[in-house]
Amino acid sequence: MEIRTPRSPSHDKNMLLALRRILILAFLSYVSFFVGYFSSMSFEAKQNGSNSHLRQIESYRSRIMKHAADGEYRTDEDLQFFRDNCFRQDGIENVTTQSIFHSIRLEVQKQVASLMKLDNPTPIASDRQPFFPPMTNSKSISGMVRISKQQIMQQFDNFGVAILDTQSFPAREDDEALLLYNHIDSVPGHPNFKEEATRGIQYAGSDDANQKRPNPSGLAKIDNMTLALEHCDALNVQFVHNPSGSGLPMCHLWIPSHDLPSYHVNRWMRIGENTNELRHVPHLLNAKGVNKMDVPRYHPLISKHWKVLERFFNHVDDVVQDLRTIIEARLRVLRDVGPEQHSPGKNTIIVMTVNQGQSDLLTNFLCAARARDLDVSRVIVFVSDEETKFLVEGMSLDLEDHLRVMVYYDERNMADLPKGGEGVKYGDATFTSMMLAKILCVLYVSLLGYDILFQDVDIVWYKSPLLFFHSHDGVGKRLVDEYDIIFQHDGSPQQRYAPYSANSGFFFVKSNSKTKYLLTSMLYHGDLVRKTSSHQQVFNHLLLEHSSLMGLRVKVMDQHDIKEFPGGDQYQHDNNGMHRIFSGQDKPFLFHMFWTDGHASKLKFLRQMGGWFVNDACLGHWVTSFASDLNLVGSLSGRCCSVEPLVTCHYRDKPSIIPCNDSPFYDKNAKPFW
Repeated sequence: MEIRTPRSPSHDKNMLLALRRILILAFLSYVSFFVGYFSSMSFEAKQNGSNSHLRQIESYRSRIMKHAADGEYRTDEDLQFFRDNCFRQDGIENVTTQSIFHSIRLEVQKQVASLMKLDNPTPIASDRQPFFPPMTNSKSISGMVRISKQQIMQQFDNFGVAILDTQSFPAREDDEALLLYNHIDSVPGHPNFKEEATRGIQYAGSDDANQKRPNPSGLAKIDNMTLALEHCDALNVQFVHNPSGSGLPMCHLWIPSHDLPSYHVNRWMRIGENTNELRHVPHLLNAKGVNKMDVPRYHPLISKHWKVLERFFNHVDDVVQDLRTIIEARLRVLRDVGPEQHSPGKNTIIVMTVNQGQSDLLTNFLCAARARDLDVSRVIVFVSDEETKFLVEGMSLDLEDHLRVMVYYDERNMADLPKGGEGVKYGDATFTSMMLAKILCVLYVSLLGYDILFQDVDIVWYKSPLLFFHSHDGVGKRLVDEYDIIFQHDGSPQQRYAPYSANSGFFFVKSNSKTKYLLTSMLYHGDLVRKTSSHQQVFNHLLLEHSSLMGLRVKVMDQHDIKEFPGGDQYQHDNNGMHRIFSGQDKPFLFHMFWTDGHASKLKFLRQMGGWFVNDACLGHWVTSFASDLNLVGSLSGRCCSVEPLVTCHYRDKPSIIPCNDSPFYDKNAKPFW
């Protein structure tokens, strides 16, 4: 029998202290090797600024030595300091440097594990349990991380949704997105990234620059999008928002669906008196029980719309043939002229529609284009009454045939539409009725196979917008080749337009089967347009549905493009931007006076911003009446159009190209623009 003599407590304590010193010395030796290696690599690669880089490394060495002297061993914290000071330059970390850092971290773990005589080295702080243990359904969630919203949006061109920095859409660089991994095979391949995704271990430390301590209790964040998505062969994207304000706490429920996934979001809410029960509700129902997308009733809306559809089906072939004759004749002339054949958008038709009540805005568009010598030969105007038809024809009869605006009056489908007037406002009965013309004119031209630029009449060109859509970027791509339909941003944060907030008064449509079906669907939803009093609301929801179901590629202009295509949102809320336009610092393609309450206000705002080119003698319904007199029709453009903008002050607080401080205020408690 072997008899062992018990060791004294002091002997064990000495052994532990010795082991601790060995670990510290081994760790310092290992780190010193990599510090020296990457110092020399940095010096060879980049001599400029090397002294600063060496000072950073020396600071790191001093930090390690201090911890050693204090008998401390802060592995995670010291590695984070090493990462921030030796691998990040100007706050930027790329794929290569991040991979190097994780390789170093893994080697440190192996070295420590070897000294501790561990058979299976595991990442530091790996005692934290996985979010989703292996025994759970592998088809639900296997991991999750935080990622930068700004970075993921930039990588995917915002997924077609505009990212802005305006009063209605303030930008926040610290916004984050949540990335869920449905299967263990989809999480990042690097062992430490996998730990971060499945266990929530934050090796990178906190976001506070003054506290670089690891945060193992929180949800980890991966800064590199390429590595975060390296094993994601499919990516489902959902935009989340609380449409009823901060007073309505919201939860999101993720349910495994056993091979039957849904790409729609069902909404449940506590409403009414019984607030203990969650009920299935439409997603546009607010906390007060108001539904912004209610179902139209058979009488009068559905039955009335069926009659509209019946009339359309009876005459669509004749209308399309009429338009084919008009458009093909124009394009044939343009080809014969020569240069137009090689101009941008040779397969594009610019579509507008107008009634008598809005005809002065159309006249202003034509006069402004003439004053700036802009080509409108590809414009076709769909008029809803005969008087306006004579007006449009009269505005360009003094030009050569190939320079004139094309005009078409679909009497069979549009004769019953109201002529309107100055009192028409957004969403009223006349406005809503004219939405049928807006639907039909785009659909007709689409059926002929042309690309379309649709625009409202409250627009003034500075230069042809076709140049924007057909221009090439730095790698030879055109915007029209990347997307099926492209919109100006509306500027409205209303949930009924989410997530696109696409303005249906200015958009480019590429001719293909997906866009034709989208525009056909808009016609079928005409009863819903009447119910909601909004063509734009229905259009936005169909964009979302067709993007998800059909793969329609939708793009809404973002912050950069707003400078090229400003509108009423900027006029109402961005005085600095309007000053840049007036001074010539910004040179947009056009200005679109949306976000303006009433026809009269649009005219006043255009007048004082230098966007009005129509003489007063040509305003009013009587102009469209005398335009039918063939003895006068040829001289309309000469009588109506000014070669210079006609500037008139109306409000001191609204943007104006000249100071208007003697005019009254438009808004209460506002400040003068100048």
